[in-house]
Amino acid sequence: MSNDFTSNYNYNPSFTGYTYSPYDIDNLAKYATGVAITNKDRITAGDLAASGASNLAIQGISWLKDNKGHYREAMASSAAAAQNMHNIYKSGDTFIKGVSSVANASQAAQLLGALPDAKKLATMSQGTQNLYAQAKLAAETLSQTGSAHAAATANQLLCQANAAAAKEAASATATGFWGKLKNVFGINKASAAINTAAAKSTIGSACLNEFKAQGGPVMLVLEGTTEAITNVIPTFKQLGAKSGMKQVGKSAVKTCASVGGWVAGAAIGTKIGAAIGSIIPGAGTAVGAAAGAIIGSLCSLIGGTLGSRLAKKGAEKIVGKDELVLAQEKQAKELAEQAKTNGAVLNQVVGAAADRLNAEGVTSEDAQIAFNSLNALSAQRPQTTGTTNPFMNMNPSFTANPVELDAYSRMYGLS
Repeated sequence: MSNDFTSNYNYNPSFTGYTYSPYDIDNLAKYATGVAITNKDRITAGDLAASGASNLAIQGISWLKDNKGHYREAMASSAAAAQNMHNIYKSGDTFIKGVSSVANASQAAQLLGALPDAKKLATMSQGTQNLYAQAKLAAETLSQTGSAHAAATANQLLCQANAAAAKEAASATATGFWGKLKNVFGINKASAAINTAAAKSTIGSACLNEFKAQGGPVMLVLEGTTEAITNVIPTFKQLGAKSGMKQVGKSAVKTCASVGGWVAGAAIGTKIGAAIGSIIPGAGTAVGAAAGAIIGSLCSLIGGTLGSRLAKKGAEKIVGKDELVLAQEKQAKELAEQAKTNGAVLNQVVGAAADRLNAEGVTSEDAQIAFNSLNALSAQRPQTTGTTNPFMNMNPSFTANPVELDAYSRMYGLS
């Protein structure tokens, strides 16, 4: 196969006696202006390992803090819970049924943890307290049987109880800062409506409770705030109201997709982890419980991360790139077109790209592509006298290693 760069990159004649590849100039213009060259968003094993290690460390510290002075009892409780899960698995007639029962039973702890404490319950009507009592009974039954019916019942009852509690909070005289804030902004009324709607469906109630259990509301606030600070506000400032409003819509879609993907992925990962923990060697013992907890945490993290990234990627394909990115890409394209016919502009592009490489080093795929394009342009420069060389009178300071320094020296006509 021919390696003819002229046919591959359609060389563009420019400057007297000089020709340069538009492909390489495009790469350098993108790199110089901070636009991604490859547009690849990868999830590496290293990223997952680092996140997993930090997550396990946080959970470990939290466990030590929560069970301080009662470690023996906490380990015994964990072993009992692990033995219960193992028993549920063995009660299934087949492997699939056993694993499914364990996946169902893994929801019980989340449902029981979502119940209000005794102090908060005491402020509610007897009818609402009864609903929570029924939800608790169904969750406890679920924890012992892993029954799909018990899972559906517990989820629906919890949504009914939450809806009743929200309605009471909305109609009562609010106390405290957060209570008043929720009523002023209609949060309690919205919560009542959402829980009422979810309670009518086994799928809806399960999804809503899982969303809460996986930290969905907090994630929406955090990711929404991050999007506002990093994308929405800068877009309004730099590009104006029209682009800013477009970015509001794009950011809203991406944030919801990202959080929804995390919740779904983490929920699936948690169930997979629970299933694995119930059948691994040592299942039902304290050691098995610890191993199961680690596996469950890692599966939840991996599932959440993958779900979030994939969902956000899908949303970006629908709504398109961020407005600032589009503006930067437009700027880079215009700069590249000017550099193909103007030696002074090409000088600036090469200098800016070289400065960034000097500051950051060749530490990414984009940096490697830019570095290769710098070398390619140097190789394309004919040794012709009496012409204007866009690489002359520049002072390279890149000193990553002798080989790269030599390449830059050749690039600028210094060797």
